[in-house]
Amino acid sequence: MRRSLMTLAALLAGAPGLSLATSPARADEQGGGTRIGGSVASTLSLDLRQTGATVRAVVTTTEPDSRLSVAPSDGRSGLSATVSGPYAPLDPAFGLTLVAWDDVLAGRATTLRLRSASRAASTVLITLSATTP
Repeated sequence: MRRSLMTLAALLAGAPGLSLATSPARADEQGGGTRIGGSVASTLSLDLRQTGATVRAVVTTTEPDSRLSVAPSDGRSGLSATVSGPYAPLDPAFGLTLVAWDDVLAGRATTLRLRSASRAASTVLITLSATTP
């Protein structure tokens, strides 16, 4: 996925050693202005640190619609999770979206709490994904 990044020419005009090449015909078509643009690749970064049944997730994303989900890796039921509020059961087939953001994030810390109905060790998959293609 690529997003378009537009930058104002006024911000770049004072940068030393920077020159902008424009086509005179193009500048005339747009009322004499200079159009500057580029592309930026999407970034999804997830750093996890576990302490017992608590997982600290640090999220960086350039996607404005992202979500943090958790699912049991072995398809077992009996697991539940929360970010805030009451624990919610993890669906063995689909997991559970714990947090959804509608903005870009840089180093956003979120604490997940996990709980199991049994004493057996469980493995979960924690996923950061973009909700829009």
